[in-house]
Amino acid sequence: MMNVKTLLRILSGAVLILSLQVGAQSTSELASQGQSSYLPFKLSSDLSKKGFFNLDAEWYGSLGFNKTYYQNSDIKVTQPGSNYTVNSVQGHDEYKTPGLRSPDNIRIGRFIDDERKWGVELSLDHDKYTSTLGQTANVTGVMANPNITATNLGIGQQQLTAQNFTYMLHNGLNSLMVSAVYRKPLIGEVADSSSFSFIGKVGTGLAIVHPFNTIDGQDNDVGQKELANVMGFNSGWWRIVGTSTGFEAGFRYVVRKPVYLEFTNKQLFTEMSNIPVYQGKASQKLWSNQYILSLGYEFGGLR
Repeated sequence: MMNVKTLLRILSGAVLILSLQVGAQSTSELASQGQSSYLPFKLSSDLSKKGFFNLDAEWYGSLGFNKTYYQNSDIKVTQPGSNYTVNSVQGHDEYKTPGLRSPDNIRIGRFIDDERKWGVELSLDHDKYTSTLGQTANVTGVMANPNITATNLGIGQQQLTAQNFTYMLHNGLNSLMVSAVYRKPLIGEVADSSSFSFIGKVGTGLAIVHPFNTIDGQDNDVGQKELANVMGFNSGWWRIVGTSTGFEAGFRYVVRKPVYLEFTNKQLFTEMSNIPVYQGKASQKLWSNQYILSLGYEFGGLR
């Protein structure tokens, strides 16, 4: 029987093929129009007359759930006398069945052209990353204490345990991004009470994490979750540790205005450094593949 992961990969491939077809069609349309502007569209008149934040435009907001898969990645650790890499670490998310729980993502955006095909979106994806316990990883570099014990990691092929190397980005591995949005109606038009559209997004932003890790039997400490210790680059319960850049493609189904469902696949690259560990810091470059289902609401200048 086909499992869920295989089905999601097939859907992802179908979305990618459709993305290329839509992109080629859009390029052909623009070439035939002979536009001289650097933008592939004409900005809506409300922007110049009323500014960005006005309700003449079509706005939308959504909440949803993510299922995330991570590629293996290298985790580099620097501590007094130690500079080593745990290579090709396998990680997983902490997926929970969608339901009456806090959402994994939030989006708010608006369309910025008269045809309402192009838009700008602010998004927050609240994922979780956990290094899988029990795996064997190759550790290379220099360690202050190379002796291998129940709590000390050591150089070479090492089994990662709860005592020698537990590495989590919980609560979470957050990506706060600004994205350009493209919508192409496939069935119906955007003004119809019900429609089905291709949706594509590309954007970048900040990687904000709450790290918890145990290395060589020592836990890191980022302090209490309180107002005076909320967020920062070198201190705080949440740490701004790098950037996230990604491409997202899928479909938006307007069930009946103003309610819609959106299903997308997002390819995300997150580059992180200065992640706090006991008496030191870690860095990581991580590719992730997200399947996102959202429930949204349109508001503003619907017409």
